[in-house]
Amino acid sequence: MSASNNNVLAKQLIEFGLSQKEAKVYLALLELEVGSVSEVAKSANINRSSTYVVLSSLKKKGLISTSEDKKIQMFVATPPEMLLLEAQEKAKQAESIKDKIDNILPELKALYKDTKQKPVVKVFEGKQGLINSFEDTLTSKEKIMRVASSAENLFKLIPDYLKLYVKKRMEIGLKMYGIHPDGKVSQELDKITYKFDKSIFIPKEKYKFQADIAIYDNKIGYIYPAEEGLSMIIESKEMSDAMKDLFDLAYEEAKRLNKKSKIIKQF
Repeated sequence: MSASNNNVLAKQLIEFGLSQKEAKVYLALLELEVGSVSEVAKSANINRSSTYVVLSSLKKKGLISTSEDKKIQMFVATPPEMLLLEAQEKAKQAESIKDKIDNILPELKALYKDTKQKPVVKVFEGKQGLINSFEDTLTSKEKIMRVASSAENLFKLIPDYLKLYVKKRMEIGLKMYGIHPDGKVSQELDKITYKFDKSIFIPKEKYKFQADIAIYDNKIGYIYPAEEGLSMIIESKEMSDAMKDLFDLAYEEAKRLNKKSKIIKQF
């Protein structure tokens, strides 16, 4: 057999799973039919010590056998059909593993969902911090924001910025579902956003939120009106999804509380 043919066969045996030396030794034995370590080493063109190791490995794989009827141990290659049988067995094992993975895939996916990264929390302090948290909402990709807020409280903290923020929000098309306590500042802002947002105003005594809340994309923003203001943004898909559901329930209840009010608007 030519050297080029041997090289092609060796590459295919390597793809099958043999090492380069194992492929060379196996091909050498096929040509020799039977051979000693020295003969195999010479034919395969590898050193004698390496040949011992390779022959032992091939024997474990069932691709060679030994002859003990002579003083010198001789080696014989098993029929090439054994390679096909082993390939078929490997294919069966691979298919079996695939089936097992298919069966447990739902559980694996559930675990993957549960082990996602922990929520990212950002805290902002002071007036500029509040403005920074407001600016973050303008990055919303969903273009829908759920908000429970008291405009009166926010106006005390950032009076100059509040109307500018509303203008920016409307320019980028970020709509708001809002629940607000009825009040003068709220009504003034509502005149600007009347045809844009979907807000509900409820009596102040019914408004129980201690902080202003905004839910958008995978984020939840909180603003505490104490002193100069403190805000926090929590980024977590699981938490934001839960908060969206809770807000939607509260929104329906707010509708019920003020179902006769003309302030409730539809897009």
